[in-house]
Amino acid sequence: MKDDFYIGYLDQAPPALARHTRRVVVTLVLAVTMILGLLAARQTPADQGTFEFGVTRSFEGVLYETPLPWLRTLSAAGAGTNYLLVGSGKQGLPAFARGHDGDQVRFQGSLIYRGKAVMIELNQPNSFEVIGRAVAKDLRPRSEPVGEAVLTGELVDTKCWYGVMRPATGKVHRACAVRCLSGGVPPGLLVRDAEGNATVVLLAGADGTPLRYDVEWAARIVTASGKLELQEQTPVLRVQKLVLGEAAH
Repeated sequence: MKDDFYIGYLDQAPPALARHTRRVVVTLVLAVTMILGLLAARQTPADQGTFEFGVTRSFEGVLYETPLPWLRTLSAAGAGTNYLLVGSGKQGLPAFARGHDGDQVRFQGSLIYRGKAVMIELNQPNSFEVIGRAVAKDLRPRSEPVGEAVLTGELVDTKCWYGVMRPATGKVHRACAVRCLSGGVPPGLLVRDAEGNATVVLLAGADGTPLRYDVEWAARIVTASGKLELQEQTPVLRVQKLVLGEAAH
């Protein structure tokens, strides 16, 4: 039996040794490719959302502060759009915009959106002005009752979920979510259907005021029960009870 012996300074390895080396290299490449593919398949897809950072637009409409901060706008054709309102950084409705429930206002800000869910960051304080009281009728978003509901999901801050941060869920985002919710960013409940499709249900107090809850529950699983309604296709739960974890069946 003759063993091939390779001397490093020679131009070529013996044929048998070269064939063996090629097989090992190909096997390793395939194995690494498969491992990377499996890891990629296990990763959560990047959250989809857009924050028009550095881009300011002008907005005009009626501001409502309860049960959630909204700007209600109407097109020339009478179609309504409801924008959730937050301030710069990790804060909810900024101080300069408070105390104007029902007022017609004009200001500049940046859009944040995810699908049909839209939000405005009020980041130009000097642009905010009251141009009149809402006239003729209450222009609040139309509410369509759905019924009593018990929903389980992750407690999220809507600003990051709509598009400011990626990822906007889970343990890696928890510290950020706690600070955002502490600052008054409207809370949401991230629920998923049997196929894994995600929906965020906005959470409000049962009596029409902002919800009171423990912000330390951010990014954790909670169960909320109350009256579910659609405010022009936006799901809102008026929470009667909120508990940490999944409800016992």
